[in-house]
Amino acid sequence: MECALCGLPAGSGLQHDGLAFCCTGCLEVYRHFGQLRCPDGDAPPTLNAPAADAAAGCDGAEAYLRVDGMHCASCEILIERLALQIDGVLAATTNYATATARIVYDPDRLDPVNLPRLLSRSGYRARFSGEAAPEHDNRMPVLRLVTAESVAATVMMLYLAFYYPVHLGVVDIAELEPVRWLVYRAVPFALFALTTVLVVYVASPIFRGAWIGLRTGVLNMDDLLALAILAAYGFSIGELLAGGLELYFDVAATIIAVVTIGRYLERDAKANATEALARIMDSWVPLARVRRGGEMQRIGIGQLQPAEHVYVEPGEVIPADGVIVDGRCAIDESLMTGEPFPISRGIGDRVLGGTRNVEGSIVIDVGNVVSSQLENLARVLWSAQSASDGAVGMGDRVARFFVPTVTILALLVGIGFYATGSSTGSALLAAMATLIVSCPCTFGLAIPLTTAVGVNNALRNGIIMASGDAFEKASQVDTVAIDKTGILSTGQMRVVDVIGPPEVAEYAAAVERLSSHPIAEAIACLDTRYAARDFENHPGKGALAEVAKRRVAVGSRSLFGSLGWEIPRELVARGAAHTVVSYVGWDGMVHGAIITRDQPRRGWEQAIAELRQLGPVTLLTGAESAGGFGERFDMVFCGIPPEGKASVIRRLKADGVVAMIGDGSNDAPSLAEADLGIAFGAPTALAADAADLIIPGDGLDRIFVAFEILRVVRRRIRQNLVWALLYNAIAIPVAISGHLNPLFAALAMSASSLLVIWNSSRSHGLDGSGYEHGKPP
Repeated sequence: MECALCGLPAGSGLQHDGLAFCCTGCLEVYRHFGQLRCPDGDAPPTLNAPAADAAAGCDGAEAYLRVDGMHCASCEILIERLALQIDGVLAATTNYATATARIVYDPDRLDPVNLPRLLSRSGYRARFSGEAAPEHDNRMPVLRLVTAESVAATVMMLYLAFYYPVHLGVVDIAELEPVRWLVYRAVPFALFALTTVLVVYVASPIFRGAWIGLRTGVLNMDDLLALAILAAYGFSIGELLAGGLELYFDVAATIIAVVTIGRYLERDAKANATEALARIMDSWVPLARVRRGGEMQRIGIGQLQPAEHVYVEPGEVIPADGVIVDGRCAIDESLMTGEPFPISRGIGDRVLGGTRNVEGSIVIDVGNVVSSQLENLARVLWSAQSASDGAVGMGDRVARFFVPTVTILALLVGIGFYATGSSTGSALLAAMATLIVSCPCTFGLAIPLTTAVGVNNALRNGIIMASGDAFEKASQVDTVAIDKTGILSTGQMRVVDVIGPPEVAEYAAAVERLSSHPIAEAIACLDTRYAARDFENHPGKGALAEVAKRRVAVGSRSLFGSLGWEIPRELVARGAAHTVVSYVGWDGMVHGAIITRDQPRRGWEQAIAELRQLGPVTLLTGAESAGGFGERFDMVFCGIPPEGKASVIRRLKADGVVAMIGDGSNDAPSLAEADLGIAFGAPTALAADAADLIIPGDGLDRIFVAFEILRVVRRRIRQNLVWALLYNAIAIPVAISGHLNPLFAALAMSASSLLVIWNSSRSHGLDGSGYEHGKPP
C-alpha cells in the first residue's frame, strides 16, 4: 500500500477515511489539509538550479575572466559572439554590470592560458580574475577625464564669448565687426583644433566600441554616440571651410565630455557594487601547478586527474580542495570561513580551494573528485548576478532592441525636418538630439547594477544569493514554514537517557555509526562493541542494519509503524514528555528507547515573533514532538517525512507566497517547492542547491537582513524601470519635435543614467542586525 499523502510505502497500522499512511506526520497533515498529492501526470517537484544561464547544459571546463572596456549591455552580445568564434569555446556568457565573462571550453582543444589573449583581440582587454589589471588601466581613464573636462570647458568658454550671445539675440553680429578676424578665422579654427583633440584622443573608446559593433553586426550605445559626434563634427568642418558660423563643435565636445565623466563615475559605481564578488572571483585561480613527465606544468583545474598532486608555493591561492601530503604551511581561510588569522596546516589536514597559502610550500592530493568550494561559490554568485529573469532580463532586451530602433528613428526625424523645409542645420540638430537623448544604458546597466548591489550587500552580511531571480520570486511573503532541528535548535544532540537492557545502547550505537544524522552521531558515541552491516536508511524516520546476526531498527514511531512492529505502551508513555525519542528494536519487537535532546538556538523566540509579522508561521519537523517549540506557531506538523513537508508547502502556496527555512537534505524537496527557499545554518549540499538564499552560521537575525535586502532591491528595480520608461517617454518626443538642443540632450542622457546608477548603488541602510535604520523590517 502507498501513503495517501506522500506516496511512500505504508503499512496497515495507520489508516483514516479508508486511506493508509506511512507515518503519523502524514496522517496529521491529511487530517488538517486533506489530500495533497500531485494530480496524475504532474511531475514531482525538482530541485532548483542555482541560476539559469546560457552555458547550462554544456560539458566542459569553466574559466571566469575580467573584461575591461565594456560600455553598455550590447557589449555582452559582442563578446559572446566573438568568444564563440574561438575554436574550443563551447559557450560564453557575459555580464556588463560586473564586467565579467564565463567561458565554457573543451580542455582538449583549447589551453585556458590562451583565453585572455584570444578574447583581447576583439578590442576589449580580457584577463583572468586572479591577475592584476595593468597599471595604465587605472591612469588612462583619469587622464581622459581631465582632458575632456579642460578642453570641453575651453570650447564652451569660446562659445560663450563669441557665439551664444549672437544665437540668443543678445548681441547683433554686426557688433562683432571690430573683431571679425577672431569671429570668422581664429576662434573657429581654435574650436576645430580643440574638438579634434577630444574626438581623436578622448572619444577613442567610443569609436572603438562603435567599430566593434559594426564589425560584428550588433549595434550598441557607442554607435549612437559615434553617429552624433561625427555628425556634429563633420557638419562643423564643412561650415568652417565654407566660411559659415553655424558651427556645432560645442555639441560634439559636450557629448564627449559628458559621456567620459558619466563612464568614469559608472566605473566606480560598478566596482563598489561588485566588491565582494570581485574578491571571490579574484581569489579563484583556474590554473594549478602539477608535475607531469618530470616537468612542472600549469594546467586548468578542469584538466586535473583524480588523486593528482598539486604544488602550492607561498602567496599562491590553493586551486582545489585536497589533503596535504607533504609540507607545512599557514593558510588564510578568511574568505571561506571568516577566520581572521592564518591557520597552521600540515600533513593529513584538509585544505579548501580558494584559500591562500601565506607561508610554506605544500603538496596536496586532490582526491578522487576534483572540486573547489570557492569555484562553486563563484559560480553561484556569478550566476545570481548574471541572471536574465524578470525585470533584469526585460532591461537587457529593451537595451538591445533600443539601439537599432533609435538609429532608424533619428534618421527619419532628420529626413522629415529637411523635407518639410527646415535648414540642414536644424534637421541635423533634431536628428542628433534624438540619437543622444534615447539612452538604453538606463535599462542596460541600472537594473543589473541594482541586482549586483543587492548580491554584494547580502554577501557582506554573510548571505549568499544562490538564485538570480530570488528578487522577483517572492515579492511579498504571506506564509513562513520553518524546520525545527538546525534552525530553532542547534542540532547538536546529546543522549540524556537510555531505557531498556544494555543491548539497546550497544546495538543502536552500531547501527547509527553508519548514519550521518545528528541524532545518530550522538547515539553512535554510546558504545563501540559491535559493528553493523547491510545498512538500510529511512530518511526522516531512522535506519535498520544487521548487528550480532540480528536485524536491528533504530528510529521514530513512524519507522516502526511502517515496519509493523508494536511499541510497548510503557515505552511510549515514558518518551511522551521528551523532545526526541529513538526506539530500538530487533527480531520484530521494540526493546527500549534512547532519549536525546538538542539545545534551542539563541534568540529563536524573538525570531519567530518577527516572522509572524510577515504572516502565519508553520513548524515542520520530522521529530515526533515539537519539544516546547510548538506554542509559538500557528500550525505545527511533527513526524513528517521530506515528501510530507513538500506536500504541506504545496498546500500553503494555495493561500499565497511561501518562504521555507531549512538546513538538511530532508528539507531539500520543501525548499525547492517553496516560492523562496532559505538554507540556514550549516546546510547540506542538497539543501543549498535547492535554496534561493544560503545563510550560513548561527545568527537568526540575518534571515531578516535577507528579507530586507530582497525588499529594497525589488523596490529599486521598480523605481529604475519607472524612471527609465518615464524619461524616454518624455525626452524622445521632445527631441523629435526639434525643441531639444543636442547640448541639453547630452546632459539629460547622462543625468538620467547617473540618477539611476546612484539609486541602484546607494546604501541599503542596514545596520547588520536585520533592521533598516533601527526599525523592524
